[in-house]
Amino acid sequence: MSNETESMLCLWVEPWRTDHWMRPGEEFTVVTEKEPEESPFNVVVHAQGITVWVNSANASKVVDRNGDSVPCGHQRPADTGL
Repeated sequence: MSNETESMLCLWVEPWRTDHWMRPGEEFTVVTEKEPEESPFNVVVHAQGITVWVNSANASKVVDRNGDSVPCGHQRPADTGL
């Protein structure tokens, strides 16, 4: 996904409850250990950001456009209360 807004946008990955914050213009990809046919995603866009539900994978990770891992809490604003 990409942040085409003018402000920070949060990507939550469930069921692991991880948060990954995108600056305007950044792109992240959620990657699983299963083949795409075996691990469907549900994507929900809401006022607080984007939530990706990984329905059947044992694990997932978030990577940037260079393929570098984006850890939980990446660029999290101090005022989020998380």
